[in-house]
Amino acid sequence: MENKSFQQNYKIDKKRLNTYYERIRNQSSNLPQTEIVAKFLLSQSVGNSYGQILMILNYYKDKIKENVSVLEFAFEWIRAQNIRLEYKKHLNRAQYPNLDLAIDDCIFLFFNAYDKHLRNILKESIKEYEISALYETFFSPDRKNINIIKILQEHKSLVPTFFKETKRIDTSIITLRNGVLEVIKEDYAK
Repeated sequence: MENKSFQQNYKIDKKRLNTYYERIRNQSSNLPQTEIVAKFLLSQSVGNSYGQILMILNYYKDKIKENVSVLEFAFEWIRAQNIRLEYKKHLNRAQYPNLDLAIDDCIFLFFNAYDKHLRNILKESIKEYEISALYETFFSPDRKNINIIKILQEHKSLVPTFFKETKRIDTSIITLRNGVLEVIKEDYAK
């Protein structure tokens, strides 16, 4: 139920987006799907360069579930841009006494539901630092140079995946907080 209300709050017009994607796919039919999806995302003003988008897609294409396409992953990247717009509006209107309260409030109001939603399309075997790095790339479109390899290295030491015996411990809030922390700090400062 929560997932449905989340999708209604941050609705994306998949039919219209699919039409744009098909147009690009027809123009570039000789390219692999990830390259076509990278062109599609760039045409939707997601990401700063084709090369950066392609590098991110190539890294995460093996991290998404078998029954989910790279295009579906791209739709979630577009949804992240919608969430970013709403979150920035809220951050501009709200008056927080300190940065910590702003971070916790924004995580609870905007990013927590998205975390649960996005994890439904990712494989169980994905590492927490890979999810954290994904959040940083999804929610920081203002950066000129998004180097996914560098971001992954930074997050690897910040957000380890914890196991107790053979069971994975839920560290999703730590992952989420580390993934959006710098983004919220930058926006709060502005």
